[in-house]
Amino acid sequence: MDLVPAEPLPRDHRFRGLFRRSKVGGPEILTRRLRRELQRQTLEGERIRFCLRGDLGHALVCLDDRLLVMKSGFHAGTTFGTSVATIFYRDVTGIQVRMHLVSGWIEISSPSFQGRERKRTRHPRTSDRDVYKLPNCVPIHRIHLQAYAEPLAELRRFVAEAKEGSPRSDVVAELERLSSLADAGRLDADEFARAKALVLGEAPPDPA
Repeated sequence: MDLVPAEPLPRDHRFRGLFRRSKVGGPEILTRRLRRELQRQTLEGERIRFCLRGDLGHALVCLDDRLLVMKSGFHAGTTFGTSVATIFYRDVTGIQVRMHLVSGWIEISSPSFQGRERKRTRHPRTSDRDVYKLPNCVPIHRIHLQAYAEPLAELRRFVAEAKEGSPRSDVVAELERLSSLADAGRLDADEFARAKALVLGEAPPDPA
């Protein structure tokens, strides 16, 4: 399946960090393993707005209606695999950038992923409270902070627009699309239930 290229972000797309690896762009900035996983997580023709690449290749991917926090590798607790958290924009309750002296993280809060106490994160830890393992956090380095500013502002705009409550012209089509994502394994049962409730204007069920 061919992924739809991200719309260009001229200034940030040219930003080069360590090893001249772009921190903002399309799927090409992701690790090979995450690119393969992204293909499994998206449907034919879905648009990828942009991708953010964090420390150790962890990434945040923005689609039209949801974002994906994607992780792989030993420090993420997925040495030979990947982990993906799906958060719909209408479900986002906060977007925070937290920094220590040289490193920090981007944290996406929602009813399913709440902030919590954690240890310092200047280096990877084995604790499941470590942002390298938390499914709603992307670890970053301070020297790349400016590159993330514009796309994070765009992400906040996506969230604000999704929360305006403007009804979709075809609710049935949206429900069918969500069903397709669930049938293909891109959404688990809880994610599907929350997304369906949001489309129907109902109160989302409490996370298990």
